[in-house]
Order: sequence, then C-alpha cells, then structure tokens
Amino acid sequence: MSWFAVVDGARDPRLVGLVAQTAEHACLYSGDYDEQTRAALPWLVRVDVDEPFAETWRNHESGRFWGIICHSDRSLADLRRQLRKVTTARLPGGRIVLFRFWDPRVFSTFIEHATPEEAGPFFRAADSFIVDLGQGDRRRYEWSGGLRRNGMAIAAPAGGSAVPA
Repeated sequence: MSWFAVVDGARDPRLVGLVAQTAEHACLYSGDYDEQTRAALPWLVRVDVDEPFAETWRNHESGRFWGIICHSDRSLADLRRQLRKVTTARLPGGRIVLFRFWDPRVFSTFIEHATPEEAGPFFRAADSFIVDLGQGDRRRYEWSGGLRRNGMAIAAPAGGSAVPA
C-alpha cells in the first residue's frame, strides 16, 4: 500500500516543480500541452516521505486546497487509469463537464452526497482519501459497508450502502 497525492497544479504555480522532483508522478491527462497549461493540470504523485514534496505538503498545504491524498495498493499507472475515468461528469441535462475531484472542497462535498454507485469508482481505486479543508478540518473518507468520515458512519443517500464491484 502506498500514499498518493492528486495535485491541483492550477492552485499554485510552484507545485509542478515539486511534482517534477518526485521519483514517481504522472499527469492525469494525456496530450501535448504547452508548458503553462501542463503546469496547471492535475498530477498524480506517489508520496515518498524522503522527498521534498512530502515535507512541503505536510508543512504548507493546509487550507491551500492543493489536492487530495489517497491510500491504494495499485501502481501509479493503474491508479492513474482508474482516476482518469472520473475526470468528467454528466449533468442531469446530459452535458458532460470537467469534474475537479482533486479539489478537496469538491471531493468532500461530492463524496458525502454520492450514492454508492457514484462513490464506487473512487473506493475501487483506493481504500481511503484524505482532504484538508483548512482551519483544522482534515477529513479521512473510507468505505466499510457505507461511507465513513474520520471513522464515523455517514448516512447514505438513497440507493443503499454497498459499493458495486
């Protein structure tokens, strides 16, 4: 099991430099982007406590909404493949839009209101997610027969409590 960060490059222009210093990282998007655009894209990073990225995140991320942390037994390449599947969402009218799940404010709001079917892709990719909303509001989300926040069960919306396989 490893810890990974899904980093929002758009939040701080210095983040892409920190990401580049890590041994394992990959952009969630594929394609040929100019340098400025590429720096603002979301990045997946395997967190190594001995690298500057981990220390900077630990000491400075709180309340800056740099991204989310997840715990997974997948390789970086496999986790990237899984997370790429949830970078868009279909609105009720059928329009497809970008889904910025890597923003901790978006992730926490979404996951606390998601049906098991909506939450399923996330908890099949990783066993837990940590978001920091600032001012001491750090949340750890896990799935154990239903959504748990910081170890406490959260009432499930309509649709049951089992995450589909």
